[in-house]
Amino acid sequence: MDAKLLHEDALIWDAHRDVAYEAPLKERFLAKWMVGVDLHLDRVRSGGIDVQVYAICLACELGLEPTAQALKELDAILNILDTHQDEAALVTTTGEALAARQDGRLAVILSLEGAESILTELGLLRMFYRLGFRNMGLTWNFRNPLADGGYAGRDGGGLSSFGVEVVKEMNRLGMMVDLAHMTPAGMRQILQISELPVIHSHGGTRHVTPEHPRTLDDDMLEAIARNGGVFCVTTVPEILADASGKPSLDRFLDHIEHAVSVMGVDHVGLGADFDIYTSHLEPSSHTWVKDLEEANQWPNVTAGLLRRGIPEADIRKIMGDNLRRVFQQVIG
Repeated sequence: MDAKLLHEDALIWDAHRDVAYEAPLKERFLAKWMVGVDLHLDRVRSGGIDVQVYAICLACELGLEPTAQALKELDAILNILDTHQDEAALVTTTGEALAARQDGRLAVILSLEGAESILTELGLLRMFYRLGFRNMGLTWNFRNPLADGGYAGRDGGGLSSFGVEVVKEMNRLGMMVDLAHMTPAGMRQILQISELPVIHSHGGTRHVTPEHPRTLDDDMLEAIARNGGVFCVTTVPEILADASGKPSLDRFLDHIEHAVSVMGVDHVGLGADFDIYTSHLEPSSHTWVKDLEEANQWPNVTAGLLRRGIPEADIRKIMGDNLRRVFQQVIG
């Protein structure tokens, strides 16, 4: 099967994309955009994406508490989804996601990137679950009541006692725990506590990009694989930059291949995080990832993996089947 046919036939699952985060600031939440920044349906359709995890990542909006801000962004997302019911569907189970794909619609899974909006209340976690959220990362870049955030770096601390409670409650609910933006100490604690597989929705490997503070070393990749989880490679330009500072599709493929070599092919997936880094820049900017600038370039990944001699069955796993498996195990 050639690259085009393989991409069209395979399940394509992107584990991370922020929505609504920059839109109020950039005044780009327009009717012609489906959800969030730079997620035009034409790009998604051209890219062949079947399942998209949409993450609400809270900017510090003046005058709004984090719970209120998350609900405000959720309202904007749901209102727009309501006007595009023929093109997209909010789903809460893997079965619903596959049914949406069968209908030719984009399956949308809601996520919280950082748990600030649950404050210190397990009841708020349960309410967000009832509202449809099926994935959550405990932190973003800053410390919160659950754990140290990504800016704490490799030497940052782990989970608080409340953070431990949250992981256990997410397991009970059937909500995916996302390790992205956690410190290594926090990730290790979650992997010890969680009785279900986890994901790391958007990151890179330290072997390929040792200087970036949020790339994972081989020991952590191996630990995620032992948990049965999936590590998803990101398109964040700083993580994909080579020695000259230029990010490219080839560097993206390098991260995938290294993760596969360490974890095995059953534990590697894709989590783009396209928008925050490129939505407000001109296409000529050096910070765009060459040949992987946006969602419509996703077929280049399938073609690139084929060129590198990756078997078709393994490509299907990386492009979406691995994420389908773990989400099926956790959310049903």
